[in-house]
Amino acid sequence: MLKVLLAGLALLATAAAPARAVQVCAWIDETVGEDDYHELALWLEADGDADFFYRIKGEGLSGEGMKAHSPSSGTYVLHAREPGRPWNFGATLTPPGAIDVVIALRAMPKDIFSDEETPLLAAFTFKRNVPAGETAPPKDLSARQCATLKAP
Repeated sequence: MLKVLLAGLALLATAAAPARAVQVCAWIDETVGEDDYHELALWLEADGDADFFYRIKGEGLSGEGMKAHSPSSGTYVLHAREPGRPWNFGATLTPPGAIDVVIALRAMPKDIFSDEETPLLAAFTFKRNVPAGETAPPKDLSARQCATLKAP
């Protein structure tokens, strides 16, 4: 009986323990193909399981007389140490120009059809200027940015 009681108390203590904070890292793989076609692929990786609502914002790709972006949002689930790619976008950007992409990770909405803004858990900003004459992108956007998800 004592063993059952102790096992029950241990289980209760485990269930009552606060969840460990999850760290999420974000980076963008940028490639440039034929005719100045820039492709951006957002990657996320966490050190624990995490589910969230993501929103892609910013100015996107812009240059002389052009602006291209694919703002996006959706729910996403990351499993520990398994990188995932929730978003990618490509457009022709003839330098000079700029890249500006902002990723906001938010708490999951109670109703996926709701327009109500949920609490911000983390945000990542990827910006760089694209100088005239650039033929290959630097690794600026591929530097990992990491943040511990805030409790909602």
